[in-house]
Amino acid sequence: MDTSGLVSSVSWKVLAVIVAALVITGLAVPDTYHTLHELWTKNNETYSHGYILLGFAIYVLVTDFRWQQFSPSFAFVPLAFAAGLVWLAAEAVQIMLFQTLVLPGVLWCVLAAMVGFRNSLKTLVPVMALYLALPIMDILVTPLQNLTTWVNTRMILATGITAFIENYDIHMPYGIMRIAHGCAGLNYLLAGMCLGVFYAYLNLQRVSLQLKAVALIVVLSLVGNWIRVFLLILIGYESKMQSELVHDHGFFGWIIFAVLAVFFFFYAKRLEAKDGEFTSVGSKPSLPLNGKMLAAVGLTLGAFVVVPLSWQVLRSGISADPISVTLPQGLAKFKLTGRTIDSAGAVYQGSDESQLYSARQNGYRLNLIVASYRSQKQGKELIYYANKPAVKLRQRTTIEVDNVPLNVAQSSSAQKVFWLYRVGQRTTLTDMDTKLAQLTGLLNTPVVSVFALQVSCPRTCPATAQITKDLASELSALERIEVR
Repeated sequence: MDTSGLVSSVSWKVLAVIVAALVITGLAVPDTYHTLHELWTKNNETYSHGYILLGFAIYVLVTDFRWQQFSPSFAFVPLAFAAGLVWLAAEAVQIMLFQTLVLPGVLWCVLAAMVGFRNSLKTLVPVMALYLALPIMDILVTPLQNLTTWVNTRMILATGITAFIENYDIHMPYGIMRIAHGCAGLNYLLAGMCLGVFYAYLNLQRVSLQLKAVALIVVLSLVGNWIRVFLLILIGYESKMQSELVHDHGFFGWIIFAVLAVFFFFYAKRLEAKDGEFTSVGSKPSLPLNGKMLAAVGLTLGAFVVVPLSWQVLRSGISADPISVTLPQGLAKFKLTGRTIDSAGAVYQGSDESQLYSARQNGYRLNLIVASYRSQKQGKELIYYANKPAVKLRQRTTIEVDNVPLNVAQSSSAQKVFWLYRVGQRTTLTDMDTKLAQLTGLLNTPVVSVFALQVSCPRTCPATAQITKDLASELSALERIEVR
């Protein structure tokens, strides 16, 4: 690796290609990039290292000449197009996680189009390291939280601190401390893995030594978090919960991490001594800009970009006309109220049309909720964790009323709720089936809706079978509501 100076050690052509790839894909999928920006700019949060990691990955790619042997290839155009289709599928069902996961893959396709498959394999470490800043790593939160709780329980018992431990809560004489998700230590683990991976990649050649370096920093990151949590418990106990660190301890953890990182670097130097002299290309390779190379990179980028751009054109053709709702004969007695669906305890954020109808039948007070979406995006979607047809639903199950499948759940002792989803002309019950229906109807961009019937009883509601018998015509008519 050429180390004669910063300017001379940078491959400006490679940097230009990487920057162009980031800018062009960012313009094609701005919402996905905006999500990452929000994720990476939350101070002291799990992924606050995102921009630092991206910058360092780019630095490694443009200064490491071991892979920079231009050998243009068009073989990665289909793979980039496939990445675009994956992004489109994730956009259709509004799973932002999958949309972000394709971005490092697209970058690798562009690099591979520039230097060929064999040389591109040498870029996998810095490119794959970008996944350490993507929310897929959240799957580790609960296991790490459980492990931190288990370790600190043993440390509390060993030191004789007066405390009662219940799940993640530590009850002490002066208050309760909770080992929350933030105490799992995922942010320190990811930062440590980034440090270990890049150090091993840049300074070690033997795979066994690289694995030792990464394993060491992983262990130190975990141990450092356990020490941090235990010290906070100890400080809270001794200060009777009055210390400022009990409530604001984000920076405290990074101090411990930095101290342990010093030990990592001392050990890593010993690994370098065992590894011998590090060899690299040593001189800047020839990187001729020719028509084939530019075409390979351009077509690869274009193969990905054409998918989201086509999707934007398709969505621009969605009708802006108001959504109309037509109730069938079985629901003719329902009258449109002037109230919002929120007043009935239903929440469907960002719906393009929502209506609340009411009626009385067989001693029951009925609320009919219709909420529809003509277009969807993150936070403005039918299937969303915050959306619900009523408050505090429990005991959810499915039933059939005159061959019409319905969800049913208890909202309170005096209310039951029946509901189904409509995607175009297709009826669904579960979140997964609704997402898949949206995916299969992608090109038609159908209106998606929820139809819910809240049944309020005079006192405690009878069994579901009795309610379905009393309201059979109303419940079976839910499927026949028309939304245009």
